[in-house]
Amino acid sequence: MKTYSLFKVEYKWFLVIILLLGSIINYLDRANLSIANTTIASEFHLNAFQMGLILSAFMWPYAIANLPAGWLIDKIGIHKIFLASVLLWSFATLLGGISHTFEMLYISRVILGIAEAPFFIIAAKVCQLYFEETRRGFTVSLINTGPKIAQGFAPIFLAALMITYNWQTMFFILSFLSLFIILLWLLFYRKDLPQTLIKTPPLKTKISWGRLIHTRSSWLFNIGNFTSSYIFWFYFTWLTTYLIKNKHMSIEKSAWLTSVPFIVGIFAVPLGGWISDTLIKKGVNPIKARVLPASLGCLISGIAVLPVNYIHSETLSMTLITLSFFFLVMRVGVLWALVTDIVPKQAVGTFGGIQNFFNFLGGTLAPICTGYILVVTQNNYNLAFIVCGVMALISALAYGLIKKPIVIE
Repeated sequence: MKTYSLFKVEYKWFLVIILLLGSIINYLDRANLSIANTTIASEFHLNAFQMGLILSAFMWPYAIANLPAGWLIDKIGIHKIFLASVLLWSFATLLGGISHTFEMLYISRVILGIAEAPFFIIAAKVCQLYFEETRRGFTVSLINTGPKIAQGFAPIFLAALMITYNWQTMFFILSFLSLFIILLWLLFYRKDLPQTLIKTPPLKTKISWGRLIHTRSSWLFNIGNFTSSYIFWFYFTWLTTYLIKNKHMSIEKSAWLTSVPFIVGIFAVPLGGWISDTLIKKGVNPIKARVLPASLGCLISGIAVLPVNYIHSETLSMTLITLSFFFLVMRVGVLWALVTDIVPKQAVGTFGGIQNFFNFLGGTLAPICTGYILVVTQNNYNLAFIVCGVMALISALAYGLIKKPIVIE
């Protein structure tokens, strides 16, 4: 096979680097509202439930848009979908920055959700096309480290922008950074990369969402995604507010402490991928090798988070939250690699859309349910953390029961 390279580095690695950078900016765009949560709520006169609706406005359209996004990527290819996606999410972030009403901000988040839906499906497709099975777990995990980098430094970086300027300027700067990713992609994407050299025979049975969903492995996979995503997005959308309101911290201190679990999570994502790749190299069945770190990680995560709000020690409660988050995100890259292992190559994009749809159904529920719990309990987080713990334990069980690939022929 012909080798395509620049400065003796294969072009496929430039795509991985661009996708890594894109994933960082992708998640900064999602995080900006969480960091500006209390400021916007005060400025727009929103209660906790209304802010929960705003925080979830990204997620339900993101979940729905994943279904057609995956199908379009399989049909049209990654190049055009990538460019359209990033351009639209740059516009959505800009629109958020000029919003001055609840309705306008809500619409901007809906557009952002639709626009960002194809990104991680494209990343999984790139890894499936360009990398062999024994390197796929690490490569997918490397790209999925980007969100953890963003989440780790977003509280510090975005809070600094907001304090130095204002929340609107923070949105404008992120919109510009998205355009930079488009420029890099146009510079380094090559149509004659190995993807065009890899031929896969057509499936005898037509690919459809229904055929991909209605298998035991698919249901278990998506139940695990739904429940584990709930706890992830609880941390992502409510942790800063929890520290400010419940622990009475300043924005600056809460930003630093919020960053701790996410920074630690940077190391957890590639660790999960490395463990699964190592197990495969040692002869372990690929499905079992991917499932093990995901299931065990969710189990430990659930055990760690259950007692958090019953502990008065700030240090101990943050330690448990950090442990919970670390083991939870070990699943991230592993699961995207698992998609490429259990689904026919021709259906990776379509199933990637399905699994991300269930991911963000759980993600959509987290901020709304948490906001409702806080309104009903008068800002008592006990039940909110218990729900997260239970969700993580369900995830561990669901992932652990996955045994077979998805067959649609």
